[in-house]
Amino acid sequence: EGFDRTDLAAYAAERLGSRPVGPTLLTGVRQTNARGARLGPIEAVVTAGLSNPAVLPVEASDDPRSATAAVADSGVEPGTVNVLVGSSEPLTDGGLAGLLGTIVEAKTATLLELAGCTGTTSDAVVVGCPAGAGGAAFAGSATEIGNAARVCVRDAVAAALDARYGDDPPPAPRDAPYGIVTSGSATVFEP
Repeated sequence: EGFDRTDLAAYAAERLGSRPVGPTLLTGVRQTNARGARLGPIEAVVTAGLSNPAVLPVEASDDPRSATAAVADSGVEPGTVNVLVGSSEPLTDGGLAGLLGTIVEAKTATLLELAGCTGTTSDAVVVGCPAGAGGAAFAGSATEIGNAARVCVRDAVAAALDARYGDDPPPAPRDAPYGIVTSGSATVFEP
């Protein structure tokens, strides 16, 4: 809502002065509020702002602030949660995909515990590792890499929220001016 740019590569080039090489994460959060965490082969850097939280109720919702409903323009600059994670250990393509899932799980669990939402309407996660043969094929929570990723993401998200909000916590998800509540019900079937 309120951001009409769809060619994000062109937008990033305008902001940076040239087309970026590699991933570019956009945020309304001051970079001075970024926080990082390291454990074993993993390093995570996070920025976190929650003025546009996304809430996913377990029961179907008909909340008027559904993802398709317009929200009021309050002049608040939306935030986002950006997570950048690197592994010093090589991973296979499957291991890298597994690490991405582990990271998103850790971000979501941390935000649910600390802020009552699963994320924001604009979150992004980037994960990388060195190329090389013999990389780890698995990076779930029971692996050394997955456990380290969970700890780093949890600690970096918590520290980034503290850096951004300090003693003045973000609004509750249902009170946030740009928040959405997922609505609707899917047709469930047996495959």
